[in-house]
Amino acid sequence: MAPLPHASPRALVGVGSLVVTVVALAATRAMPNAPSRMRSWPRAILIRFRADVAGDGPAAGAWVVVGLWSALVTALHFGGLALGVYSRLVWWDLLTHFMGGAGVAAALVLGLRDRTPIRATPWWAVGAAAAVGAGFEVYEFVLKDFWYRWSLQFYAWDTAVDVVVNTVGAVGAVLVVRLWRRVRVARPTRGRNRL
Repeated sequence: MAPLPHASPRALVGVGSLVVTVVALAATRAMPNAPSRMRSWPRAILIRFRADVAGDGPAAGAWVVVGLWSALVTALHFGGLALGVYSRLVWWDLLTHFMGGAGVAAALVLGLRDRTPIRATPWWAVGAAAAVGAGFEVYEFVLKDFWYRWSLQFYAWDTAVDVVVNTVGAVGAVLVVRLWRRVRVARPTRGRNRL
């Protein structure tokens, strides 16, 4: 039986993705206005989500948009896998990674907004989304087998492009948040349900 490619030179891509994940997390922690205590982020996001959804302010609507966005990304990804779209349409992978990066950044900004200054542009979410995207590439290396038949060069290129496109999606989401906040300056909301 042939050894799995995890022990081949292609392991450089998996290990490289892990290194990018760690570096992106460290860069996120060092960014101005980044929420502290990363380990508590999931709990803080869940608490914020519950409070927002129980309310009737603009944050509840924003969570609906993030939820619908996430459902669309999930449908595009699994639908693309089931129908073989990834192998027929090169841009499909780019679309799902872009949308995934944007969705992760939006969820982070929305869920952690009480831990950051209201007027600060949340650029830290770009680094965090890049870390999540690179972490997903580690997941693919460890648990998926589609890359087994790829050359090292193709695998490295695909992984790098995926991480970059995730990051570009996150930048897009942060720019939308920034624009939204500028529009909302004329009509600020009060209380904990602010955006």
